[in-house]
Amino acid sequence: MFEIVKQLPNLSNNLYHSVGTEIISSSFLKGVYKHSVTRAKIPLEPNDALTFGTQFHDICELGIKEFNKMYSVIPDDCSNKRTKLYKEFIKDNPNALTKGDSVRLGKMYDSLNSNEFYRSLEDNYDAHSEHSFYAKRDGLDFRIRPDKHYSHNGEILHVVDFKTTGDCSTFKFDIIKYGYDLQAVFYADVLGINPADFYFIAIEKTYPYTCQVFGLSEESINRGRRKMDIAINKIKSGEKSIGYELVERV
Repeated sequence: MFEIVKQLPNLSNNLYHSVGTEIISSSFLKGVYKHSVTRAKIPLEPNDALTFGTQFHDICELGIKEFNKMYSVIPDDCSNKRTKLYKEFIKDNPNALTKGDSVRLGKMYDSLNSNEFYRSLEDNYDAHSEHSFYAKRDGLDFRIRPDKHYSHNGEILHVVDFKTTGDCSTFKFDIIKYGYDLQAVFYADVLGINPADFYFIAIEKTYPYTCQVFGLSEESINRGRRKMDIAINKIKSGEKSIGYELVERV
C-alpha cells in the first residue's frame, strides 16, 4: 500500500517536475512498463502537441480569467514565425498563443463546461487543481499531481484527468495504448480511492469539440494494477535492459 507522506497545494508545476525521475511519477511508471528503466529516464522532447496539451490543462485548471493573465495572444503583425518581430515578441512573451490556438482552446473549454458530468462535479464538491502528493511504497518514493480532485468534508472522492484527442470515439483504445489505465490506478491507489472514481475527460481538438467522460471497468482496473505492479517490480529489481523478451511470439 502507498502511504502519503506530504501534500503540497501550492507547488509550482516547474518545481514539481524539477526532481526528474528521482521521485517516481506516473509517466515514469508507464515508460518502465512499456520499455525499461533506462528508456523511461530519457526526457520527452518538446513538441507542438505537448505544448498545446499543457495550454489546455492550464485553462481547465486555472479557469479562463487566470489563464488570460498567464497567456497572451500573438498580434497579427508579428505572427509570422520567420520574422524578427515574431522572435522578439516570443522572447518577451514566452507564454504567447497564436490567435487560432486561443480560439480553439476557448471552444474546447466551453465544451468541457457544458458537459453534464463535469458540471455535477464542479457544482457539488470542493474542487482542487494540481495539488502535489508524495508517497512511499516498498522503500520507493512516488509523486502524483492530479489535474483536479474533488472532496467533501476533507475526503477525496473523485479525480479527473483532462486529455485532448483527435476523436473521442477512439479514445478508449488510447487508454490501453498509452497506459492511462496504469495512471488511473496509480493515482487512485496513492490517494486511497476506488479507481472507478478516477475519470478521464477527453475533449476533441477540432469542431465540434466533443467532450466525453471515460471511467475504468473492473477489467481495466485489474489490468492497470498489473501494469503498475510490473513496473514497480522492474524498478525494485534494478532492471536496465531494453525490456523485451528474447523472442516475442505474436
